[in-house]
Amino acid sequence: MADKQKNNYVSNSFWMLLEKSSRIISGILVGVLVVRYLGDAQFGVITYGLGIIGILTIFSTLGLDSIVVRELLMRGEEKYTILGTAFWLRLFGSFGVVAGACIYSLLRDPISTTYIVFLLSISIVFQSLSVIDFYFQSKVKGKLTAINQVITLFTSAMVKLIFIFINAPLEWFATMAALEAGITALNQFVFYRMEGEKLFHWQFSWKEAKYLLLLSSPLIFSSFIQLLYQNVDSILIARFLRNMGLVGQYGAGVRISQASYFIPVAICAAVFPGIVNNRENKELQLKRLTQLYSLMLWGSIFIIAGAMIFGDWVIGLLYGAKFPSAPQIFKIHIWVCLPVYWGTAWGMWMLAIHKQRYVLWMQLLNAVLILGFEFYLIPRIGITGAAYALVIGSYIAFVFMVMAYKPKEGILLFWRALNPRNILEVIRYSKS
Repeated sequence: MADKQKNNYVSNSFWMLLEKSSRIISGILVGVLVVRYLGDAQFGVITYGLGIIGILTIFSTLGLDSIVVRELLMRGEEKYTILGTAFWLRLFGSFGVVAGACIYSLLRDPISTTYIVFLLSISIVFQSLSVIDFYFQSKVKGKLTAINQVITLFTSAMVKLIFIFINAPLEWFATMAALEAGITALNQFVFYRMEGEKLFHWQFSWKEAKYLLLLSSPLIFSSFIQLLYQNVDSILIARFLRNMGLVGQYGAGVRISQASYFIPVAICAAVFPGIVNNRENKELQLKRLTQLYSLMLWGSIFIIAGAMIFGDWVIGLLYGAKFPSAPQIFKIHIWVCLPVYWGTAWGMWMLAIHKQRYVLWMQLLNAVLILGFEFYLIPRIGITGAAYALVIGSYIAFVFMVMAYKPKEGILLFWRALNPRNILEVIRYSKS
């Protein structure tokens, strides 16, 4: 049984990495063509709209992602109530996101920009059905999620190429987010049925809703803060510099840098059930956590080194002369990988041991630092100021993150994670 469970975790990691890899390949090959076709000004509008929606997304997700997975693991017999309640909470919240994004844009932007924001925000409604993916995660069935996303990405890529070929307007590209979310939702429904499950079994419970929201309340606030400082840069650039072209230049460089974030998200989502299930064996749990930290640490170092060596050539090749500032933004922003990778694993660990409040305080510190630097640097040095602000603030917060919970244990885990032998142990573990 143990060997079968271990193989499930390794297989799940493989399939989730495959899905995320497909996403990044599609994003680079097709996404870059879309960016070059739109140009910096039109892509700046897309980036600006996604920034507004990204901040408000928390009112739809409600910090429930990992909470629902954990509850499904611990209370599998109540899965229909958990899934049904989470779905209706997210669906109701998604309409609030659409309304909030449109109202904000309508008060500050031309009606044409607000229309783009509206088209982009529709995708949030379809994403309510992603609670099915939480069920697959709890069953360690990343294969189904991977197949779903590959289908969605392939379809989306084909449609985008057609749009480019027929010289489609900006509005058509703005609808792609909703199309992708709709295809994903349809596939999730089909796979859920193939597992012998039916949506009409789902039940909404006010008691369950209160319980889930109580559990996620620290995460709602912390996630909102995180989404704020992760998305506000494009909005501040638009407000301070009043140039959508510069927003597009910044977004082009950041887009490639953020593409690598699929690695910690995929790995952590895949191994989360394993770490939770090892809660009765503290020694083994800390060993697995150290190995995870080591993967995050050395993976980010490898990516940063590669970006410093090949960044100018790669970004210049991808975007050409239309985006002259993108290589510089990319080479600054890529340094955020290390605190982002470590923070993803650390946040998962805090959730596993019911210490969500530490995540809240860390996100608050991160937000204060990054926003403070952005308000100071963007008006003075332009779009590079936004990138520098994110890097400086993230590394200061990273130091506090290591020592936030049980400082001696945190420093020891960091020191042990620096040992590359952990990577070899993970490789031997996966081969076995």
